[in-house]
Amino acid sequence: MSYEYLGENVIPVKLAKEVGRVEEKIVPLSPKDGERAIKLHQESILIDFHIHLTILPENLRDMDTLARSGRPATGFEGVKKSGLTACLSGYGGSMGRRSSPTPWQFQDIIWDLGIRTADNDHHPDVVMRAHSVKDILEAKKTGRAAIFPTIENGQMIDNDIDRVDVLYGLGVRSMGLSYNSRTTVADGCTERTDAGVSTFGFKVIERMNRLGMLIDLSHSSDLASKETIEASKAPCCFTHTFARSVFNNPRGKPDDLLRLLAKKGGVIGMAAVPNLISNKPVQTIFDVMDHLDYMVKLVGIDHVAIGTDCMYGDHVEMHKHMRGVMNMSKVLDDLPAPCVEYMENPGQWSNFARALVARGYSDEQVKKILGENVLRLLRQTIG
Repeated sequence: MSYEYLGENVIPVKLAKEVGRVEEKIVPLSPKDGERAIKLHQESILIDFHIHLTILPENLRDMDTLARSGRPATGFEGVKKSGLTACLSGYGGSMGRRSSPTPWQFQDIIWDLGIRTADNDHHPDVVMRAHSVKDILEAKKTGRAAIFPTIENGQMIDNDIDRVDVLYGLGVRSMGLSYNSRTTVADGCTERTDAGVSTFGFKVIERMNRLGMLIDLSHSSDLASKETIEASKAPCCFTHTFARSVFNNPRGKPDDLLRLLAKKGGVIGMAAVPNLISNKPVQTIFDVMDHLDYMVKLVGIDHVAIGTDCMYGDHVEMHKHMRGVMNMSKVLDDLPAPCVEYMENPGQWSNFARALVARGYSDEQVKKILGENVLRLLRQTIG
């Protein structure tokens, strides 16, 4: 449990169950293919390119109380069950709003980084700090998950470029330039107009390149993404997105951007977020696979990965609660499905090996998608 080292109950609300909140299904396979999938899951380096390890409240009416408490809880039970070797774990945002009801305040990011790292350090049998690729290899060797803090939104930089260095010094190795809305750095994907990257934003790109910080464009506008990919001296990424050609939504990326990112050496993580990948009333991991299959054909096997954007608790109710606060109305105007079956929470990560086997990918291809492609990109960018 989170913060158990404090010896007192410091979380002010009842949390959602990490495991078994809804019926947890296993992707069906023949006995032979099932054994193969288990072996691939156990042997591969498993990296979730973007995930949220925090636990939502059981009752989403308690969301603000938890977010303002400064005690975001991590699902260590689910992390252990997932088998993950490493992940880029989202900090701040909807669950990190200690000083303000508005997300992405600089002081809240600092608090979130500090309090959650302290909590992680007191669960050394499950997780470990990660700053470089060598930490991923150490995590695999010791059976733990290496946690890379990532921040989805450059909003909190404001006009102070040295804040990029501060975040790097506090362990942040990846950052998004914008989150749906416009920032001083770049436009987001739901803005009324698309002005791309700001003059200041190009300085941020250069600084991130110099520091060795991976640039994430998952929530940035099309023009901002294009300009960043072209300006950056290092490969960029979409840690958690999907193909707009498969499901037309502003949070997805068009084919020309996906090709450009791959051409420049980047990697694209497939999101498993209900109602972003499809508008079906029942959505499953195979809807994620439809996007993944499309991406593989479009840009090649070496540029595709998995960035679930999962969390513990009711993701859809959280989106309803935060839709206005985080400018998500354009991307979440319809919410027909309650979850993504087979991948409702991070603990179900083993279903990806099973789904990839079911779709006919070879062992080598599965290992690339499950982690090796991200590992290569991290070697090139953060070291």
